[in-house]
Amino acid sequence: MQYMMKSLAGLLIALSLMFGGIASAQADALDTYRSNGTIAERYDGYLELRGSGAPADAKSLVSSVNSKRKALYEKRAREQNVPVSAVGALFAGKIAEQGAPSGTYFRMQDGSYKRN
Repeated sequence: MQYMMKSLAGLLIALSLMFGGIASAQADALDTYRSNGTIAERYDGYLELRGSGAPADAKSLVSSVNSKRKALYEKRAREQNVPVSAVGALFAGKIAEQGAPSGTYFRMQDGSYKRN
């Protein structure tokens, strides 16, 4: 249990660093797009566009943030000797609990969406 708590604490620190690594304007744009439903969070810890009519900057933002998340998840997975998918899923839960603005859509594993 103690190992799990240390791992969780490390992941939370990494999550805050990950969002800290996003430029302020980029973080503001991400929050705007998540709250208006253009960008959704997924069960696996990545972002996706909701709909085909998203602006080019939203598409670019999803690509950029997902690239940073992937690198972080892979690093944490290596450090903890766990599957990358497990790290992404843990981050997805933390994002849902603490890191997403009101109105954000979350894509569930069955393909449905929930909105907070």
